[in-house]
Order: sequence, then structure tokens, then C-alpha cells
Amino acid sequence: MTFLNLSLGEFLALAGLFSAGVVALYLLDRSKRRQVVATLRFWTAGQVPEESKHRRRIQQPWSLFLQILSLLLLLLAIAGPRLGDMGNSRDHVLLLDTSAWMGARARQGILLDQAKSLALTYVNSLPPSDRVMLVRADALATPVTPFELDRKAVADAVRQSRPSTSALNLEQAFEFAQQAQKLQSRKTGEIVFAGAARVASQDAELTPPPNLRLLAIPASGENVGVRKLAVRRIGQTGTASGGASADSWEAYVGLRNEGMKAREVELLLSFTGTQAGNKVITLEPGAESQTTFAFRAQTSGLVEARIRTTNGRGDAFPQDDRAVIELPIGKSLKVAVYSADAALMKPLLAGLPQVNATYQTPAEYDPQAQADIVIFDRFAPRETPRGASIWIEPPAGSPFTIRSMAEKVKLSRWHQDTPLGAGLNTKDAEVASTQVFSPAQGDEAVAEVAQGPVVVMRPGTVKMAALGFHPLRSALKYDLAAPLLIANTLRWMAPEIFRRSDVQAGTVGTISVALENGAGPGTIKVLAENQRPLPFTIEGKNLRFFAGAPGNIRVMVGDRETVYSINLPDTGDVAWQPSPGVARGIGRAAAASGSMPNPWPWLALLGGFGLLADWLLFGRSRLVRLSPRGVVATLKEHLPWDRGTRKAS
Repeated sequence: MTFLNLSLGEFLALAGLFSAGVVALYLLDRSKRRQVVATLRFWTAGQVPEESKHRRRIQQPWSLFLQILSLLLLLLAIAGPRLGDMGNSRDHVLLLDTSAWMGARARQGILLDQAKSLALTYVNSLPPSDRVMLVRADALATPVTPFELDRKAVADAVRQSRPSTSALNLEQAFEFAQQAQKLQSRKTGEIVFAGAARVASQDAELTPPPNLRLLAIPASGENVGVRKLAVRRIGQTGTASGGASADSWEAYVGLRNEGMKAREVELLLSFTGTQAGNKVITLEPGAESQTTFAFRAQTSGLVEARIRTTNGRGDAFPQDDRAVIELPIGKSLKVAVYSADAALMKPLLAGLPQVNATYQTPAEYDPQAQADIVIFDRFAPRETPRGASIWIEPPAGSPFTIRSMAEKVKLSRWHQDTPLGAGLNTKDAEVASTQVFSPAQGDEAVAEVAQGPVVVMRPGTVKMAALGFHPLRSALKYDLAAPLLIANTLRWMAPEIFRRSDVQAGTVGTISVALENGAGPGTIKVLAENQRPLPFTIEGKNLRFFAGAPGNIRVMVGDRETVYSINLPDTGDVAWQPSPGVARGIGRAAAASGSMPNPWPWLALLGGFGLLADWLLFGRSRLVRLSPRGVVATLKEHLPWDRGTRKAS
């Protein structure tokens, strides 16, 4: 037998201290005392005995023995005795599967309810001296309790567990449990996993720890779920060749059958509550299917993909039968064009669906007009606009300095490393007449002829660009270079308008994004809902980051933005099957050792009875005798209702 709350030395020291105190009080109480009386008249003088010294003697040794024994029993109960050897106590880690699949329907409740029942049975079967740590396992291994002796604290934490929205990362859970056991001074106990153990396919061959005990529940179930939902603008290229209507969108939906039988489902797509399409799809066991829907949308709204079974059979996991994302409708770019020949300017902007252009004559110029970008066609106002501006063949008085004029020259070079010259490689294109600029400090040349730059850009707080020739008054009007140059200029001045946006419904956990050629770490941003940057890694042509909770995450790569709406549960792919040598079930040895009684309540009860017996037998009354009649007489004398009866009589 060992003690839980006190060491053996502490128990013996306290026992000796209490025993010595009781004996000292007993001797002091039984010694002779001086008594003061009113008179000695009625006292008879006796012979004074010869004085002699005697040792003090305990007159009631049985009372002293009973009190010391009772106090020792109470002290023993406080010390927390444990039957068996505490040196054999072990530390166990209980891994409770709280992944998304644990929310699947079962015969009674959900799968997590079955796992909780098995976990509580195991905890209650352990010896009282063993400690247990509860860890909730999903995409992350989250410790809920330390190594705990209090079974009630562990049981309460088990009952409060709920399914998450992420898949199970079993390898990480095993590594965490082994590391936690290594840091303890006690003997290593078992790593107990309670759950369905549904994992990703790459973890199917995971090697279990040598001390693993598996409390498995069935992981299979008939389920068809939405695995992906994405929307994008049709023909979204950001150039004049896009050609598609600004309100044309395409929805991409991916389904997967995780059951053991073929399932026929109806897939419904709706936008802002109005049905946009439906398809009936048959899925073989373990098969995936992808389909697309085309629809029109001019305003922001919710796009919903929902499935329902056509044969009336229920779905074991209804949480993934529906996916919702918000359609991103960006604002249009307001462009004010001041030109004496508006018909010549309209073809330059007509192919850009993001642009909302207004055309006015130079006489109608208003510097306070609400426009994001202003285009001046052979016109220089007295008061320049406060925002970005594009100057085509600017006359004297403009912000750009003209060095000379050139006639019938060829464009010899495009600076493709600049935002305006990206994708432009037209060679030997001839212009009838062009201005040659003298770049100011900070200006960058975009296109050049032999005499100098003919297209320049001016970065800064207020962006400007100047073209020494009109794109549609030269041979460029038959080439894609003219509209591409204007599109590049507008994109450089207002990149948020021309950013290609996609929205996808994703799952909690690790997300992989395919990168385009030339995308470097400097052009990539991954932002959470609060605009907080998230860490990411680049492996080859894939960008990877971890989303630990539902929400919206923006991934910006160059001029492309993808919004991941993390709202789909991740259920894993397969059920993990360990080797046959892994221990399973509760285990008889643990159940037998866990049934040993805890003796401290009985010790406390015996100690209390001992003090009560001492008070009755050797207490305030001197008439008590060690006989049944004496005990009865003493009780009658001290009971309040008995005294009341005698007074009434």
C-alpha cells in the first residue's frame, strides 16, 4: 500500500506529532488541581500524608488509546492510501476522434457518441493510480486535459467534445501522444484511439505506435457529398480579347461517392435563391464526378450547390450535401474620355467589360468629375485631374516634355519588363507621325523608335502615361498591340478592377493551389479574413497553406485572386486499418485492476466512529460504565427529548 497525498515520512511525522499532543493534553487534564472553596468550617482535618513524588499516571488508558487510534485513522484517510504499488502507475494518452466524419449518423445519435461511450468505459476501467490525458484529434492534435488522476475531469472533457469540420491527421496525433509520454517520469502507458479513423489516402499505410490500443467504431457509410464548388467569369482574361459578357459566369461542382453502393443523385444549382440548373448524376462506389453550369449574374449574391437522392435512401453524412459561396461582382472602372473624335476612341475601350466609359468634348472638361481614370485625346487642360490620367499626343502645356517629332518611323523596341509593355512584341510596326518624349526623372520608357521613347509611364502617387501617337491612326489599328497597350495601361493604374477573381468552396486543412509559370514568392499573398498574412510554402508549381478554421482566405498571385470559402467538411478518403497485432477493445487486465476499492472513505468512517465512541464512553459524564446499562442511562440523561419528558412529569 502506498499514499497518494502524503509520503510515508510525512505521514509518520504527522502521526507522531498528533499522538504526542493528545498524550500531553491527557496528562494535563488528569493532574491534581488547586480548588478554592468558600469556607473550611465543615471540612475535617485529616492527617497530612508524608509528601512523596509520584509519576503522573494515565487513569483512562483505553480512552487515550481510542482517541489516538481514531486520529490515526483520519490522518490515514487524508493521506490517500492506494492498494498496490504506485511505482507501477502508468500515463495513458486517450486520442478521441473529433474529425468531421464523426458527425455521421449512427443507429443512435452520431458516430462520436459511440466513441465517447467506448472512451468513458476505458477510462473507468483503469487503476486509480493511472493518469490519463485526453487529446482531441482532427486536423490538429489538441490536448484538453493534462495527465489527470481525476476521472470526473476527464469524463467531463470527453462528454463536451464535438465534431469539427476537418479530416483526421492520424500521424500527427500519434506523434503528439508519443512525445507527451516521453516527457513524463512515470511509466509509459497506452496510446488509446477511440473513433472511426477515417484518414486521407496517403495515410492509409501509417505504422501504428507499439503501445497502441484501438477502440474502433464502423467508419463506413452511404454518403455522396459535394467536394468542390467554384465560380469564375466566363472568358475572364483581362484583355480586349476576352469577348464574353460581363455578367456571364460558370460554376464548377465536384461530387464524390464515399459509400459501397452506386448512388443516383440530383444536383441543383441556384443563385440568390433562384434555380440556375439541375442535373441527375449516377456515381459508382468510390467514384468522383465533375460538372459545370453556366448562368448570368449582374449583382453579388450566394451561389448554392445542393444534392438530393433520387431513390429515397438516406445519406449518412448530410453535412456535405450543400455548399454555398458568395459571387464576387467587382465594381466597374469609371473612365472619362475627352476627345474631339469620340467615334475614334470608342473601339479602344469597347472590348473591356470592366470599363464604364463616358465620352465628352474638351470644352466639357470638369476637373471635379467623378472618374477613376481620365483620358485626354490631343487635349491639355489648364487644371490637371487629381487622379490617374492617360495622354494621347499631348500638346504643349501637358505634364510631359516633347523632344521632337518623327515621321514614318518604325517601333523598334517594346520594354516588356514594364507593366504597360507586358505581352507586346510587335516589331517593325510603322507609325505615320509620333511625338518623341524627353523623359523626366522617374519616367520609364515603354516603346521606342530610333529617335527615342514614344510611350512613357510615370509611376508615383498619381500615375500617368503618355502616347506620342494615336493607336488607331497608325498601322497598329490592325494589330492586337493597340487594345492590349490600353488594357495594360488601365490595369496598371487600377489593378484591383482587372484582377481575375475566382471563388472556391474549400475544406479545413491543407490547401494546395496550382501556380502559373513565372509566379515567384514576391508576387504571392495569402490573407485571412482580418487581412492577416498566412504562412505558405511553394513545392514545385504548387502553393500550400493551412486553414485551421472556417472562413474566407484570399490568395493573390500576380493579377489573379482566388477566394477560398472554407465551409465544406473534410471527411478523409479511407478507413485506416492497422496491423492485426494492435490491441483492441477495453482489455480484461485493466478492467480487473480498475475494480479495486478505494479505502479512504472507510478509514474516515472508522475514525469518526472511534471519536464518537470515546465521547460516549469517556466523555463529560462520569456515570458511564463499560456496560450496556450504563450506556443506555447516559444516553437517556443527555438526550434532549428525554430531559423534557422528565421535567414535564
